[in-house]
Amino acid sequence: MTTSSTPAPVPSVALRGRSGALWLEDGSLVLEQDGVRRRIPLPAVQEVRTTDGPRGVAVVLTAPEGTSPTVYRLAHRRALEVAVFSATVNAALPVREHRDGAELVVVEPAEPARTAFWASGDFQLWAVIGLVGTAWLAGLVTLAAHGDLIGVLLWVLGTKPLFIGLLLYALSAIALYDRAILRRRGVTVLATYSHLAGKKRLYGFTDLDGVVRHCEPDSAAEPVGTDPRRVQVSYDPRNPDRVKARLPLRTWVLRTLGVLVFGTLFLYAGLYMVPYQLIQVLF
Repeated sequence: MTTSSTPAPVPSVALRGRSGALWLEDGSLVLEQDGVRRRIPLPAVQEVRTTDGPRGVAVVLTAPEGTSPTVYRLAHRRALEVAVFSATVNAALPVREHRDGAELVVVEPAEPARTAFWASGDFQLWAVIGLVGTAWLAGLVTLAAHGDLIGVLLWVLGTKPLFIGLLLYALSAIALYDRAILRRRGVTVLATYSHLAGKKRLYGFTDLDGVVRHCEPDSAAEPVGTDPRRVQVSYDPRNPDRVKARLPLRTWVLRTLGVLVFGTLFLYAGLYMVPYQLIQVLF
């Protein structure tokens, strides 16, 4: 009786620098540099190593004994991403001498640990909503009890702009926090369009443990090369659901201006129409 085993998928790691891009795809390294795309099969690669200190990567090809190998280099600013990329590709290179038993170990995603309801995110969210709603009703009743009809009207009408302003700043803060985490410990991979789930365009990538994961990149994500079906994303190994796509500079500028202009206007109007009216009555 014969048995067959399916090799674990190789992580779809990727690097992008000012001089080009390098990613692992379908058993090959793809180097896009100076308008030229090179597909380098893994059997042709001797090793991938860091160069220029920790600020770059070099792909060293195999060569006959006594001859100098061909080397392709790519500059990159993040030492952690270079180290992860080099280690991942080197681990995926064909075994030339012997196999280690550790290569047969298959890592599977663990079941999420159960948490008490009071410690869950849903409970905390509803608790915050309940406290905010109670405070809003208390303020409304206080204004009505003091006979301030104008204050009551402004309190009701100002809730919407206050909510919009707070929401814009909160979403921006969460996005900046996630990207700060990913900049410190994130792993950059290549995500390829997989399928539609309702109206969501889901992209798939393989993490460092060989697990295929899916994400919905930002609609403004910058494609890799000329193929819009491939984008570069970074994910958090400690929390794989934290995934962000690489965005062009113009998108950052426009979104920052939008939050500063519209978010500030809504927030200022809301603060004047809601809490300021209560402060005037009480003090």
